[in-house]
Amino acid sequence: MELALSTHLFVFREIDEEIASLPTRFGFAAVEIWAMPPHFPYNDSEAAGTIAARLARHGVRVSSLHAPLYPDVRSYKKDRWFSLSTGEEPHRAVSVAATSAAGRWLAGNGGGTLVVHTHFPAEHGSPERRTAFLHSMDELLEAVPGNVRLAVENTPLPSGHVSVILDIVGRYPAERVGVCLDLGHANIEGDAPAAVRMAAPRLIHLHASDNFSDRDDHLVPGRGSIPWVQTLHALSEVGFDGTFTVELRDYTRGDAPLYRGFEEILSECRGALDRYLAQGG
Repeated sequence: MELALSTHLFVFREIDEEIASLPTRFGFAAVEIWAMPPHFPYNDSEAAGTIAARLARHGVRVSSLHAPLYPDVRSYKKDRWFSLSTGEEPHRAVSVAATSAAGRWLAGNGGGTLVVHTHFPAEHGSPERRTAFLHSMDELLEAVPGNVRLAVENTPLPSGHVSVILDIVGRYPAERVGVCLDLGHANIEGDAPAAVRMAAPRLIHLHASDNFSDRDDHLVPGRGSIPWVQTLHALSEVGFDGTFTVELRDYTRGDAPLYRGFEEILSECRGALDRYLAQGG
């Protein structure tokens, strides 16, 4: 099981030399980049290549991308988010184009995993929205080269339950499509170890962060209610050999920040992972 760090932690920052040096300093040889400009300009091959080369100089490999959710992180609260399941065809086409561009960049830079969201409505996945998402998946598999696997992520909504995601990925070849299990989302739904066992037949990728089962806080493991030892036991039982990607939030910002800097967050995270892996890995 490979450990990776999501750049979600730094999404409001440029991936400069300081940021690029942090993953390996805390034992992460790979990263999942949040493909949201200007943090990562996936649609500008020269600028994106500069970032990848900067990471490589620090011994960091880009193993996965999180597909773009919005056009620009600076205005994400105002912008309309991308959606692969919208019933509005022009918006769906724009969303597929953005996701495809990110996937093609990854394919041209060694390949890896591209994480996508269903974006079904909160109450349920209507047949029309589900059909739209499947149409988007078909187009993505044609547009993105075969050295990139799509990982469909569970969300803390009825339409994002692991059983729903499994039904979706089961329609596609295992070598091209699998499940990204977000343990924080699974904890909100009720039971992270059970979600691991349910997702196991198609599980290829993990997102790891903690919460208290009421909202998606992206806390350091151990600061919430996820039973990490039992969850790691479950991963061991099912033989998970994919990437365990830590996806934290930047709690250095605001009037009363929890941490004084990224080093403090990552030091606590690394210590927690080492403890839990020793007990349950």
